[in-house]
Amino acid sequence: MAAKRRFLDVWIIEGNTVYKEVPFDVVADWVQQGRLLEGDMLRPSGTSEWTALGGMSEFAVYLPKPATEPEIESQVEPMEPIETGFHWKRKIDDEDSEVDMIPLIDVSLVLLIFFMLTTNPETSAAGPQIATPPAVYASVVNAPDEVWVGINLVKNAAGDPIQVYSLGVGAKADARNLATRQELLDHLAILLANKEHINLTIHANAEVPSGDVRDLTVALEQPSFRSKIDRKYTGVSDKQP
Repeated sequence: MAAKRRFLDVWIIEGNTVYKEVPFDVVADWVQQGRLLEGDMLRPSGTSEWTALGGMSEFAVYLPKPATEPEIESQVEPMEPIETGFHWKRKIDDEDSEVDMIPLIDVSLVLLIFFMLTTNPETSAAGPQIATPPAVYASVVNAPDEVWVGINLVKNAAGDPIQVYSLGVGAKADARNLATRQELLDHLAILLANKEHINLTIHANAEVPSGDVRDLTVALEQPSFRSKIDRKYTGVSDKQP
């Protein structure tokens, strides 16, 4: 018998906005994305008592950890060098030995040519080319059979940024530059018609408002999608040091 799904009401204090009957795993995703703060309130759907997110142990692992205290510099002074009375002498060769770099350069050129010939530019650039938010501790993976949807920002004729949507599987994009969220959902329904029990990744540009990502996540909880999608993930990129 399948486990009963948990639903929570979410009260975002900053915007004084309440989302009702949000699935537990969606709330966990929001916490990992930093879209919910410790002061935001949660309660099991159907109950009246609110609890601060920071006081719920179930989500404590996803909250930011306080910075560790700097190490205390050692007060021990370095010892003075000890005079032993003898010294090692370095043997002086007539000519310093030099490393022959020509074989290494030849191998590097062969590898470069091999990768250029075996790489398919259409395949490598077909995936979701979206500047997702950087993450330090999250895992960044590329699954060949991953179903994904994307929210990107492009400039219109007037130079203003507008949102466009896309979706696909792995490196292949089935649809790009969709103008509305409803167009995206219609294409996704067609894509999932012959699939079941898949994981879905949402790749959103870092400049897309968090509320738009939440609205898409809630829309994907419709019964027609819920029966197909087991888990939803948020696409991120490696944070450069």
